[in-house]
Amino acid sequence: MINKISSKDNILFKYARKLNQKANFRKKEKKFIVEGQKEIELCLKSNFIIDMIFISNKKKSKKIDKLNIQIFEIADNLIKKIIYRESEGVFAIVNYKYFDIEKLKLNDDELFLILENPEKPGNIGAIMRTFEASGFKNIVLSDSNVEIFNPNTIRASLGSIFSLNIFQTKTNEIINFLEKNKFKIYSSYIKSNTDYKKIDFKKRCAIVMGPEKSSINNQFIKKSDKLLSIPIHGKVDSLNLSVATAIILYEALNQRKFS
Repeated sequence: MINKISSKDNILFKYARKLNQKANFRKKEKKFIVEGQKEIELCLKSNFIIDMIFISNKKKSKKIDKLNIQIFEIADNLIKKIIYRESEGVFAIVNYKYFDIEKLKLNDDELFLILENPEKPGNIGAIMRTFEASGFKNIVLSDSNVEIFNPNTIRASLGSIFSLNIFQTKTNEIINFLEKNKFKIYSSYIKSNTDYKKIDFKKRCAIVMGPEKSSINNQFIKKSDKLLSIPIHGKVDSLNLSVATAIILYEALNQRKFS
């Protein structure tokens, strides 16, 4: 039997809405909201633990019904107060998943993407989507205050966030890890005169991308094997972080394809 939620005073409705709206509450509960059937399926494939699923009383899903997870039918006017993609009509409460960088089995040509102090959840999600499309796996958010499972990050990633290994560290911690494991460190630096196409991305390396409003920090500048830049023409003086990252990632991908 599927339980039904029809009142805004329902405890579970209030709980889900608070999870969606309050980052501090998500961190305290170690849970977050995922909307959309595809995203929920990706969660399950990636071994995220789902507590419960909510589906609009105006939607039906045979795939959702078959899952061995508690399902609540929720009034359509209530679900619209929680989800953004109303056409989906389904969301889930999912538990945080933690990754231990020290337990990774590294390939000889392992590539890490380091986002140093990223500022916009939507940008981070877009980068995750590109990163997965490139066939890479490991992303590090360094010295970042952005919550990994922010709703905007999840939406912008289109589910890619659930297929990646994502780590949050301090700058000194990730630098120590990279040095210990013999990674070459290549950092994007707008003042550099080294074209990104001249960098050899075929071997084990980490690509460091800094915040849009400022440069990478001095620790990365000092520890980088190479500082690189993307040539810019016209009157603009910088590129969107997700665009710049995509350009460099696909250069790395192309080098590896034809090596």
